[in-house]
Amino acid sequence: MEKKTLAYRLSLIALCFVVAVICLKRMNETYDPLARYPYADASNREKILNNLNEKEIDYMITQQLRPEEYMEFIGLPDFSIYNTLYYTQAKDTQNTSDEYIVNFVNKYRSRFSLDSLKMYLTNYSYADLTSFFENEQVMHQNMQLVQDPRYMYLVLNQNRSVYHYVPDDLYSQNGVLVKKEAAASLKNMFDDFNKTFEGQWLSVEEGYLNYEQVVTKYLQAQDVFGDDVDEYMLPGGSNEQQLGYTVAFEGHSKWNEAVAKEKCYIDHYYGIVEEELDENEREKIEWIRNNAWRYGFTVRYPQGKEAVTAHYYQPYLVRYVGREQAKRMYENNLTMEEMDFGKEQSNG
Repeated sequence: MEKKTLAYRLSLIALCFVVAVICLKRMNETYDPLARYPYADASNREKILNNLNEKEIDYMITQQLRPEEYMEFIGLPDFSIYNTLYYTQAKDTQNTSDEYIVNFVNKYRSRFSLDSLKMYLTNYSYADLTSFFENEQVMHQNMQLVQDPRYMYLVLNQNRSVYHYVPDDLYSQNGVLVKKEAAASLKNMFDDFNKTFEGQWLSVEEGYLNYEQVVTKYLQAQDVFGDDVDEYMLPGGSNEQQLGYTVAFEGHSKWNEAVAKEKCYIDHYYGIVEEELDENEREKIEWIRNNAWRYGFTVRYPQGKEAVTAHYYQPYLVRYVGREQAKRMYENNLTMEEMDFGKEQSNG
């Protein structure tokens, strides 16, 4: 009797096991991985299931990604559901082919956040970004691309670049290009100087320079300053004359050539160069130093601040910052490097 009971129990267990296996198999066959995804419908279900595995579907559901955010990309060979928000951010900011966007994001995903991608594509082309990542950052590993080169108070240095950025609202003033907001102030500055000094003229030598112009000028400067060239000017991408707010008055090149000849920038003694200037030029330098702030300009690299600016004294080179900031800088003897303009500068 006991043997029959045991056999019966074992048979029952075996039967239950078989039934359980069949049930699990049937459940797996009928399991719907999109059951928890409210956006699946007849128009997208098959495409989602054909292109995403279970882990990717789970990520899509967890992140609440909507079909409109990825359906136009999902069929591409290199599509990754994990980069969906970057694809849509890129396309919304600067539209190009879906395939190009997928390849670009996949390759350079580690170079930007979602927010910085939008800033980059607002100010630079895909081609410029690719060139910068592949060339500039390879040659200069510490070089960072500035996210917002439009920022009025941007300070550049050897490790920060605006690459091929071209500012908008450039305005021709007295033969050079400057940002429109600086143009009227520059004209007032010319007019007042010319009224104050009868027979003398305050004129401009340089304004905005594009990347290629800076590269050419930098190479020429290397012949003059050698290894010290960066104390005179920075190379393409890192030069503030690409921003449109910097103006070099007539006499700038002559001053630089004299400083290079006498090597004044090494010990910061400029007296010998000033002695070579005529009285009119000395008056001009003094007037610029004491009055540029009234028109919203500051002497960009003033005397006595070489250790702060990393540039030697350049009395003819001014930068537009607006009258309020220029006044504060003048009264407190501050350079742009020492100012707090109320916005984070390190947005590389």
